Amino acid sequence: MAEIERRKKEMQERKDAVKKEYQRVVLCSKNVTDHSMVKAAQALRETVYNNEYDSILSVLDKAVLPSGHVFGVRACDMEGDSLGDWSRPFIQLPDGKRSESIFEFFRFEDSSMGAWQAFLLHQMWHYLPLWWHANYDQRHYHYSQEDAPVFHDPLPYFQKKVIIYPDFSRFDLAPEVYNEGEEYYISSCYWTDFGGLIREYARLTFKEGKLDGFFVFDEQALVEYDCGLIF
Repeated sequence: MAEIERRKKEMQERKDAVKKEYQRVVLCSKNVTDHSMVKAAQALRETVYNNEYDSILSVLDKAVLPSGHVFGVRACDMEGDSLGDWSRPFIQLPDGKRSESIFEFFRFEDSSMGAWQAFLLHQMWHYLPLWWHANYDQRHYHYSQEDAPVFHDPLPYFQKKVIIYPDFSRFDLAPEVYNEGEEYYISSCYWTDFGGLIREYARLTFKEGKLDGFFVFDEQALVEYDCGLIF
């Protein structure tokens, strides 16, 4: 228990330090998100929802693979005695072998759009098909007010006699991208039935085009919600 508490403390200290750096960067630079970034994110989301995995890299045009390497997605297993499964992106190498360490092979344009696309690819697994217990990780990303779901019926808490009527119209759902050197600070909003409407904050670090670091340092609940469902 002491070791677990020590690690938790160290992680929180790291998050606090990165959050402080982020706040400094925000004060001295500007959010460079533009309409093309939002459209790219929406296009990727729809491509995944339509199971058009072969088209993913045509959307992520700032992500490049070495010659002979092919990107693919292994769909989750929905059979057998498994308690859950996740769909897994992979890279097929020229010799036919597969690797799920996809960021060892991808290189990104060192730009705000390149960083944004790296973020999208990194978090994409949350809305690939999931099976059973894996659905705790499911997220629905929203990048603008036009993405905001309209809840015609109240959302129930399965274990409580409480209902909520979430209203997204009072929130700015647009993503944010800030840059300083090889570091990019990105935030985006998503909905989860096991947390509500969340804005997450991540720091991405690049080294010679490679995504060298990805660290989620903060999450803010804009609308709190937990359906109470237990798979």
